[in-house]
Amino acid sequence: MKSERCPKCDLDSKKKSVIETIIDIVIGFLLFLPVNFFVLPLFVDQIANQEVVGVLSISCIYMSIALIRKYTLRRWFERMRKK
Repeated sequence: MKSERCPKCDLDSKKKSVIETIIDIVIGFLLFLPVNFFVLPLFVDQIANQEVVGVLSISCIYMSIALIRKYTLRRWFERMRKK
């Protein structure tokens, strides 16, 4: 037997996904403003010399922060969904 999904549930889910995405982008923007201010000056020489190690280090820092941010937001939205 085929399961019928309600159109309102799909619309509500899409709306929640859009809200989550917007919140994630805004928090990311606000989070990385101070990160840029403090992290990038530490790597001025590596950036100027185009050193691969410096670029990889910066990328690892940003990736770590983004993973933590995304995981935290995802868990928060899952908790909100279950309420």
